Amino acid sequence: MSALRTRLRAAVAQRLVQGPGPLQRLRARGLDPLLGRPPTLELYYEPGDPHSHLAARCLPRLAERVRLPLTVRVVGEPEAELYPEADKQRGFALRDAERIALAYGLDFPEAATMPPPQACFEAARLLAGIAEPRAFAEREAVVADALFRGQPLPTGERLGEAETQRLLAANGQRRARLGHYLPGMWQLAGDWFWGVDRMAPLEAALCARGALEGEAPLLGFDATKARLPAPPQGEAPIEFFFSFRSPYSYLAAEALREALPRLGAPLAVRPVLPMAMRGMKVPSRKRLYIVRDVKREADRLGLPFGRIADPIGAGAERCLTVFQLAKGVEQQLDFLVSASRAVWAEAIDVATDDGLRQVCERAGIAWTRVAEKLAAGMDLEAAEINRSALFEAGLWGVPSYRWGDFSTWGRDRFWMVEALAQR
Repeated sequence: MSALRTRLRAAVAQRLVQGPGPLQRLRARGLDPLLGRPPTLELYYEPGDPHSHLAARCLPRLAERVRLPLTVRVVGEPEAELYPEADKQRGFALRDAERIALAYGLDFPEAATMPPPQACFEAARLLAGIAEPRAFAEREAVVADALFRGQPLPTGERLGEAETQRLLAANGQRRARLGHYLPGMWQLAGDWFWGVDRMAPLEAALCARGALEGEAPLLGFDATKARLPAPPQGEAPIEFFFSFRSPYSYLAAEALREALPRLGAPLAVRPVLPMAMRGMKVPSRKRLYIVRDVKREADRLGLPFGRIADPIGAGAERCLTVFQLAKGVEQQLDFLVSASRAVWAEAIDVATDDGLRQVCERAGIAWTRVAEKLAAGMDLEAAEINRSALFEAGLWGVPSYRWGDFSTWGRDRFWMVEALAQR
């Protein structure tokens, strides 16, 4: 029965990761198809959110080249349960936007600070009533500069407080109904694209609809222009924080294993317990967006993904315990990749002996040693030490990297580690 249940769940997951279904697309478009109107490209923008600001910098070029309706929906802060460790996430977003802006040919205020909530609300009053994207971008540039520099906001026409509150709530409800939870997101016919990082797949989606003029990329990228610190000196290891329940960690482990020979630095692999096993909630719309985004990225990278056997609970604990048997960094990464492919691409249940045995044997770890280790009980002490180190680095989730004083979060930021290694 357990094996049948795993196969059925994997079949459902394989369908869900393909993208939004007809109902979600209908919700996104309302009566547009019946009225013969094209879908609208939306930007969900939060005043004071650094990644929203970078996305807004792209509005003029989109307005010039996209042959679809384009609008901005101003939203408030994400719900607390969808945005764990909010202070850490906001602090990271500020550092991250400062680092990546120049790499994308965009600008971000230097020495920026996170604005207080009341200033963000006043910024929303200034921006929420502007419908035309070019006008929004022009006004937003002035407002955001003042926000992030801690200066007084510009004067000008603004919505009333009650009207602004209603508009923020309505836009937030629409975003939730269409399956998302964060700001700095583009929405097109039920599909979601994050900020500047997913501009390439957004561009592909627009091209598939014949809705993008010109052949030049909407946004260039040059890692050498990023605002990164000097490379760490000495023999400081690159620390890689990983979770067996994180599909982004799967992509990160694949990339790290491929890049390891050219990094020229020692590596410390530090797996942690999944967020849901550390008391953090991961609601369904967050999980659904993540696996769809990972599917899109996995397809781009030529990696298998979509036949899922969730390892939460016993599966994750067993993998964390067995990981300690891996000898050396190469075998550790082999085990991470083998387990990740089992969980995210092959619907292999690592909570069972048959499933975990396949994973271990592919990574060259003898099952006799594994059986002895598991018989002694789950060993999660190292995972808790790694979690503490993750928080000490100012981070909260995985995959993450720390190298000396430098730290960053997200599979999309591994290029920073490679850039530091090249320097």
